[in-house]
Amino acid sequence: MASFISEDNIEQAIIQKLVKDYDYQTLNCYTTVPDDLNDGSHRTDKREVVLHDRLKAAAVRLNPGIPEDILDRALAELTQRRYAMSPALANREVDRLIREGIPVEYPNADGKTEHARVRVIDFNARERNEFLAVSQLWIRGEFRYRRPDVL
Repeated sequence: MASFISEDNIEQAIIQKLVKDYDYQTLNCYTTVPDDLNDGSHRTDKREVVLHDRLKAAAVRLNPGIPEDILDRALAELTQRRYAMSPALANREVDRLIREGIPVEYPNADGKTEHARVRVIDFNARERNEFLAVSQLWIRGEFRYRRPDVL
């Protein structure tokens, strides 16, 4: 009898590899109804793919000393919708902000203007980052819902 490998077998093997070999955490967001917001992602809109609570936690952890309201503004800039841009240009811009940091200015305790870059990934110290494999996340597109196996 021929051996059968299902799509679920492949998905689970990928997740197990990420957990075992690369110390990923996992989040299974499967729901039977696509528009169910109670999927563990803490999103308020199924069109959104960013897990804002985790992004904010990373920004706070990696940018001690930068005021929270400044971090919030930087994250809003990073995650804003870029509808007016071509997908390639939008991708380049987000990639640059992630790699170089989001430039911010804020007054320090002496009233002088501080210039900084808000980081959401520490490229020099892997252990300071959180790695998460998200599975079965329903995403609302322009015409219908999609559910990638693993993000």
